[in-house]
Amino acid sequence: MSDFKPRPGTFLPFLEYANREKLGQRAPASPLTLLEILARDEGQALPLFELQARSGMEPSRYAEALKSLRNAGYLAVEGEALEQVVRLTPSGAEVVRLARPA
Repeated sequence: MSDFKPRPGTFLPFLEYANREKLGQRAPASPLTLLEILARDEGQALPLFELQARSGMEPSRYAEALKSLRNAGYLAVEGEALEQVVRLTPSGAEVVRLARPA
């Protein structure tokens, strides 16, 4: 058996540093994140690019998430190309409600 013992006071600073690193990193956004952002908005709708900016998702992942949520009927994309608005549907609002912790 080894008699190795850490010096007093060296482990706590390491744990504090590790926790700061974890707390500083946001969890990666998911399609559910997009629904939650829309649900928090007063009109439950946002311009396409504003929703992406709020989500922090990279463009390809954002486009994939929008496509899957739209195909599932949880959101609708309305308007002309550069002025498109993403709107939460009633079924999307229900998903957000069910996903919230009790």
